Amino acid sequence: VLSTVVARLAGHGRPAHEVWLPPLDEAPAVGTVVEACGPQAELTLPIGVVDRPYDQRRDPLLVDLAGAQGGVVVVGGPQSGKSTALRTLVLAAALTHTPRQVQFYCIDLGGGSLAGLAALPHVGSVASRLDGDRVRRTVAEVAGLIRRRESVFRELGIESIAQYRAHPAGAADPHGDAFLVVDGWSVLRAEFESLETQITQIATQGLSYGVHLVVAAGRWGEIRPAIKDQLGTRIELRLGDPMDSEMGRRVAALVPLGRPGRGLTAEHLHMLIAVPRCDGHTGADGLPDAVAAAAADIAGRYDERAPEVRMLPAAVALEEIPVRRDRSPSDVVFGIGEAELAPAVLRFEAQPFLLVFGDAECGKTELLRTITASLVAGGTPDQTKIVLVDYRRTLLGVVPPDHLGGYATSAQALTPMAAQLAQLLRARCPGEDVTPQQLRARSWWAGPDVYLVVDDYDLVAGAAGNPLAPLLELLPQARDVGLRVILARRSGGLARGLYEPFLGRVRDLTADGLLMSGSRDEGSVLGGVKMSAMPAGRGTWVSRTRGNELVQVALAARRDG
Repeated sequence: VLSTVVARLAGHGRPAHEVWLPPLDEAPAVGTVVEACGPQAELTLPIGVVDRPYDQRRDPLLVDLAGAQGGVVVVGGPQSGKSTALRTLVLAAALTHTPRQVQFYCIDLGGGSLAGLAALPHVGSVASRLDGDRVRRTVAEVAGLIRRRESVFRELGIESIAQYRAHPAGAADPHGDAFLVVDGWSVLRAEFESLETQITQIATQGLSYGVHLVVAAGRWGEIRPAIKDQLGTRIELRLGDPMDSEMGRRVAALVPLGRPGRGLTAEHLHMLIAVPRCDGHTGADGLPDAVAAAAADIAGRYDERAPEVRMLPAAVALEEIPVRRDRSPSDVVFGIGEAELAPAVLRFEAQPFLLVFGDAECGKTELLRTITASLVAGGTPDQTKIVLVDYRRTLLGVVPPDHLGGYATSAQALTPMAAQLAQLLRARCPGEDVTPQQLRARSWWAGPDVYLVVDDYDLVAGAAGNPLAPLLELLPQARDVGLRVILARRSGGLARGLYEPFLGRVRDLTADGLLMSGSRDEGSVLGGVKMSAMPAGRGTWVSRTRGNELVQVALAARRDG
């Protein structure tokens, strides 16, 4: 009888209200979530769904990146869906904004999953772990955007990024809101530790200038408080250890294992990140192809693209670098700096010493050729004299005779030359009758500045002594007496060689340095910087006054073939 009654009632009337919704198993496509949400405020992105069981409904998971919550951090254990969440965030922004409004610059250290986003017109670059130059240039490009906007804000009296967007200067800016996306924070700290300071500055200053930081990490403890405090939008997926949760340790243990994209909100509600696809399908099957298809479809809607990351050239000729006509004869252009891709200039008037360290065939001698060529081009023989110490004769004929003050190829030739040079410089030391005006103008002596250029310094300072020893007492007064010292030395045995008296004295006088390719086993060389393998002609310019910067040394003359 019961079966007959149920069969007769089936299909009649409205279905009964289900108390519990289905489990959060199938992640929706981000394209479907964006379409269901409709138009949203600028930089408000739908990236998933939030389960509200006691309200018997599911709401879209919205992140508002327009204000103080503009920084994003995604934290989760292995295979929890961190990289997928980043792709979903980028696709959600691309579906709701133009390439003029938002741009993404990605550093993919988490396994290569962000590579499929490179086809998006909103993505200016995707750098992998194996492309260290692009990783550094990506950070430098974003940091440079902050510096440029900071300068414009100060010049025009602009107080906020909203006011900047309404200003003609903001309308002419090719960048809108720029996002630096870092997938694999622990890898960045381990392999690119020098970038952490720059990224910290981006996190602390960026939001005021429309620059956002997006980070994915394996656990909360990987992120230093100086950065974490600036990341207001926090997405916590399933953690390897629920005890590390910042959303709630007890409820974090209830997030199921093996469900990528599942996590908790700050209200202790379960959420599910949408998958980065626009074809309406759910699940992660065929996700790389779906991301590529979505990127190609979005790219077809726009004619413009995000500004690309400019790369440091592998080779550049000295004559290709623009030089200010009003530069001082002591200002030496020697390459291109990575931070702004601007000329790298040594100002010997302010810093009279330069140390160059590197392995064989790394470009030390070519750097000396470039420096001497720039000195010859920038000063007359009455202003500049160059004394070459070249035991291997690799600089023979580089300096014209009228600029050449001396050329030594052995200790026998260098010993009397150094003694004569020391005598000349002692005569320039200020006497008792020098006035304060003369000290400021450095007018108590006349003559050219003397540039002592030493190649293969490890051959000069040997067990039998150092022929340059007569100049040792004059080094502290080098700026006043017109002495400039440029030493190039191989990096092998540098840990001991830095304590040689002449070289150690130059280093103690806060000399600038160029650390070219070398072994990290030599330890901290200058300013706490360790050497590393680099392409020929490239080095880290270490300076206590202007900071550290990667530089590509210019070639003194273009070489065909």
